[in-house]
Amino acid sequence: MDAVRSRLRNLPFFAGLSAATINDIADASHWLSLAGGWELYAQGSISDALHINLTGRLIVVRENPDGPDEVVGYVRSGEPVGEMSLLSGEAHSASVYALRDTELLSIPRDDVDRLIKAHGDFAAALARTVLARARHPKASFQQSAPRIFAVIATSPSIDVDARVKELARRISKYRVNVTYYPCTEEPPATSAFDLVENAHDVVLLAARVDHSSWYRFVLRHADRFLVLARRDSRPSKPFPLTAEDGARARKFRLVDLVMLHEGTHSGRTAEWMEAIGASRVINLHTDACIDRLARIIGGKSIGLVLSGGGARAYAHIGAVKAMREAGVPIDFLCGASMGAVVAACVAIGWPQAEMERRIREGFVESNPLGDHVLPVVALTRGGRVETRLEQHFDNALIENLATPFFCVSSDIINGAVHIHNQGLLRRALRASIALPGILPPVIDDHALLVDGAVVNNFPTDIMTTTHRGLTIGVDVAREGVIDIEAFRDPPGFFTWIANNGFGAAPPIISLLMRSATARREHVEAPRPADIMVTPSVPGVELRDWKKYDAAVMDGYREMKAALEKHWSDLAPIIAGANR
Repeated sequence: MDAVRSRLRNLPFFAGLSAATINDIADASHWLSLAGGWELYAQGSISDALHINLTGRLIVVRENPDGPDEVVGYVRSGEPVGEMSLLSGEAHSASVYALRDTELLSIPRDDVDRLIKAHGDFAAALARTVLARARHPKASFQQSAPRIFAVIATSPSIDVDARVKELARRISKYRVNVTYYPCTEEPPATSAFDLVENAHDVVLLAARVDHSSWYRFVLRHADRFLVLARRDSRPSKPFPLTAEDGARARKFRLVDLVMLHEGTHSGRTAEWMEAIGASRVINLHTDACIDRLARIIGGKSIGLVLSGGGARAYAHIGAVKAMREAGVPIDFLCGASMGAVVAACVAIGWPQAEMERRIREGFVESNPLGDHVLPVVALTRGGRVETRLEQHFDNALIENLATPFFCVSSDIINGAVHIHNQGLLRRALRASIALPGILPPVIDDHALLVDGAVVNNFPTDIMTTTHRGLTIGVDVAREGVIDIEAFRDPPGFFTWIANNGFGAAPPIISLLMRSATARREHVEAPRPADIMVTPSVPGVELRDWKKYDAAVMDGYREMKAALEKHWSDLAPIIAGANR
């Protein structure tokens, strides 16, 4: 067991332990190999051992018979697993699977009890682990960054070796220590591969879909899969992304679909997404798209989150302009309500002038909420909004956008956020801006969807789980969104019409909009943005659709100030993008 002793001394958990303690642990434990996809233990089973992850990665999953399973966290190399159940004497509260080939040390329950009594340093190390995980239950999501990326070619016409070589070159521009393996006949020895992994931030594995031992090795060792597909091809079903014995854990292994814009467009992106279980789609149109993919793999991507806020969301247009002028790349976009509309304009690829022209046509030149009706489900028909969304976004699909995008609406049947990451863009936007009482809701299967602001007006929490880089958030709905004077001694309906006409939005519109977007603004979000921008947009209420220029300028000023403040974080990414 000399190799075990040597290995233990280099693991963080054992760093402060004496030589005598390490020797005793090594003598009491046995070596366990777990293939990628295999189960270490099941939820509800009795804990009989403490496991130390030597190499590989484990995923902890709480299984829910009445709904989707919940990923609780990840266990990296050098960390223990199963300690809470063992110490409490209770059954395991979650199942644990190997995400890829993993080697562990297992210490039986009786030996753990003996080691705790005999070695105070071991007991202290175990206690620190338990306390850290109890206090920071989500820390493993941030610390367990994927390191091994499989780049899989789905067609013989895709030169995957050349593409992986080019990706490695571009990733290195961002000061990420990267290496790659081209397609080969035989996989490396496990010990040699471990040394390569430990010496690099990112390891790329090029592969083709076949029955070779190399492809099986790639499937067992990758943390994340990038599936390269031509837009004129169709996927095989079922798509072989894991061995049969690893099928249970397949859904927890993150997969990106990388669509190569080669050949005739077939519109089959959604078919590919379903076949491979893709969580994201990255479209490679241009050279800049390849740089985006490099940033995503290297953990240097930038995500932009835009809040709802009615006409105040014009400030987002100025914020985007400031980012573009500064050369800040935008790799992921999301938004709620009007923030979703502005984010969609960027995601579709419109330059600044075109985006501003379309927003002016759609929202400034005439009131988009002017088709008032005697209310049954809403104060407006929603026809004007739908016409303008169709005019500007036509039949664009979310999965085909130039920049990865999603928006949120609220399912008021179950009170949950609804994420739109594929399908007809204008339909998703229509749901995201369906302010209750103002616009009719959208029915999607068994969901009744209203404005995203009702449940999550500022979805930084969702964005920060989408990528590993910096998240920039622009929130225009924090304060100053409604004028209290409009509600002091309000006039009657006919007096309002006589003074303002039928085209003007009455104060009830502002009241309903603010009621939908009001939330606990000063409570810290569970996963806040890394760079927070909060334009005050003075003098612009939620319904002030004509006050475009003032809102845009305020967003521009605030974003410029925020970029200057955080320039040290952004400069390396901008420099890498320009190398």
